[in-house]
Amino acid sequence: MNQITLPSLGEVRAAHSVRSGYERFLFVNTYLFRPPSFPAIWLLIRLGVSSESVSWFSGLAALAGFACLLRPGAPLLWPGIALLMLFNFCDCLDGGIARAMRTRNPYGRFLDSSMSWADMFFWAVVGAAVWRMPSLRAMPWVRPEAWPAAGAAAALLFSYAAYLEGLFDVSLRGYWEELQAGKGVLPAPNPAEGSSGPAKIAKIALHNLRVRETQYVLFAAACLAGAADALLLFYLALYSALAVSLLFVYARRGRKVFDSGLGREA
Repeated sequence: MNQITLPSLGEVRAAHSVRSGYERFLFVNTYLFRPPSFPAIWLLIRLGVSSESVSWFSGLAALAGFACLLRPGAPLLWPGIALLMLFNFCDCLDGGIARAMRTRNPYGRFLDSSMSWADMFFWAVVGAAVWRMPSLRAMPWVRPEAWPAAGAAAALLFSYAAYLEGLFDVSLRGYWEELQAGKGVLPAPNPAEGSSGPAKIAKIALHNLRVRETQYVLFAAACLAGAADALLLFYLALYSALAVSLLFVYARRGRKVFDSGLGREA
């Protein structure tokens, strides 16, 4: 029987190189979550823990974190934040184990993606937490009952923006990239690539603001400052602008694809 060769720590790092383009400008991930993930992956592999098990555990951590944030009176606020940080850290581990062990599979990809349910509900939970915990509010003149509605709206707009991106990927991206390739423009591996100056800074900032690890760190800072309501309003405005922008940008690209004749039935 062939003996399985376990990867070294260096090989675990090397296997992650396929993600370097996407994570290049994600600062919280690069400097806070990613460095300890490599030795953790190395250890979990030697303990025989599968990537699928880590995915299930991450979902349980997110669920427990939300339960803590929803507890009235804020006695479990910081344990809840810690559990959400653990959820994000586990998200660094499951894919890393699969890449290092070369065990990537459709089930693992499904589990990894399905645990993003926590991202869909995060701002709704924040809205409920702000409503229940006066210590998190910097704007006492706003009626407390408004915060669950603001959180639900932010969560809906987050999901709609992600839906638009997925719809573009399925319906238009291939034709759009074919159209661009005809002009000598190749797709960038990172949202900030191909830009310079203020445009590049804006894209890097938006890229960071949209990922959960940045949001969790900002939420923790806002809780310390007693201003989680201000952070919620900021993200409500951000996702409102993003959803509207994506709708018009993708519609414009779709019109160009339509005018080019690509993908039309004969």
